[in-house]
Amino acid sequence: MKKPITLIFLIILALNSFSQDIDIYQKKKNSNYELPYLNSQTSFEEFQLLNRTLRLQDMAYAAVVPGYVHFKVKEPIVGYSMVALRTAGYGGILYILNDGSFSLTELINNSPSSSADVDKFNQQKTIAYASLGLIFSTYLFDWIHGKHRLEKKQERIRYKYGVKLNLAVQTDQSGNFNQPMLGVRVNF
Repeated sequence: MKKPITLIFLIILALNSFSQDIDIYQKKKNSNYELPYLNSQTSFEEFQLLNRTLRLQDMAYAAVVPGYVHFKVKEPIVGYSMVALRTAGYGGILYILNDGSFSLTELINNSPSSSADVDKFNQQKTIAYASLGLIFSTYLFDWIHGKHRLEKKQERIRYKYGVKLNLAVQTDQSGNFNQPMLGVRVNF
């Protein structure tokens, strides 16, 4: 009885999925052909930042490439810091694997062999936990902080040009269109 229900669920899921990459939402807009309104003072870097979004596939890329999100957000110093820290984490794991005294599963499960040196076991266990913690924490920091920085940069750019748009020259709103008038309106 469970197999037909599972099959029906998978068919419905497949029919409703329109994604071309790893995504959980449907993208209906084709931004490759849509030409947005641009302020003449907008720089190319600001335009790039406004068009960047972080999606599920970027989360997968960030797991493989250290600092990926920060490089995408145009913060290379933080990105290279993520590369260095994650490389240090991988170095700790490689040190334990090269030493060969204990396997990684022995260290994580806290179950050394009976003839093991307790001090060396505790030292390598500390290195293993620190290395794994460093790898996962740099990934989470890269994703969460990078997403936060992208949103903040986009907000600053929108605010900057939104204020300029509100300061644009406007005509009189009183309904008297016989006399040409200019005015400036400032919104707070």
